[in-house]
Amino acid sequence: MAVKMIKKREVNENIIMRERRILLAARDCPFLCHLYATHQSRKRAYFIMEYLSGGSLEALIETYGSLNIDNARFYTAEIVCGLQFLHGHNIVHRDIKPDNIMLDADGHIRIIALGLAQDGVTSSNNISGVTGTFHYMAPEVLRKRGYGTAVDWWSLGIVVSEMATGHSPFYSGSVSKMAYRAITKGEPEIPSWLDADMQDLIKKLLCKTPQKRLGVTGNIREHPFFTTIG
Repeated sequence: MAVKMIKKREVNENIIMRERRILLAARDCPFLCHLYATHQSRKRAYFIMEYLSGGSLEALIETYGSLNIDNARFYTAEIVCGLQFLHGHNIVHRDIKPDNIMLDADGHIRIIALGLAQDGVTSSNNISGVTGTFHYMAPEVLRKRGYGTAVDWWSLGIVVSEMATGHSPFYSGSVSKMAYRAITKGEPEIPSWLDADMQDLIKKLLCKTPQKRLGVTGNIREHPFFTTIG
């Protein structure tokens, strides 16, 4: 098992209880990291969680540079299932990136890091706040507008591109103004040599209009890229 320790003085009680509440809901999905128990002392809260020995998706991409299409399709399909479960429970993850996607001992996906997730999000009850990892944030987050589950599908588009090519489809350097401009106004750089269905999937996930983004509109499972997935 793995133990996550949270210093109580660094976060308030509501944040700790929200994460616990979301982790308890996540136990019903095979593609989310599972919580076994919680405990607390005077200074700390403890989350006892499953240990994921397969490492992170980020480490896998760094090791191989990029993943072949079959592996990328398999991992993407399982991430989709995890996100649909969260969104079906009105939960937005808000920090989807390769470092927050782990593999278990059998090579299956586990989405982790639900500390920034927000529950109670519906079409009529959006949230705000610049939260997450800058280069994976959707345009509406960077523009400080209200947002919902669409932000997770945008982040997935970045992740799929990184699995396929080894790098982001947008500027990913240290100059924040250039990254902001690329994400909010630029078009994603998607290599023409990529599988046509994968190109189409990435483009539809990286739609700048949240209401038109794949995952929000249409059933992403029916996209041609997943034809071979049951």
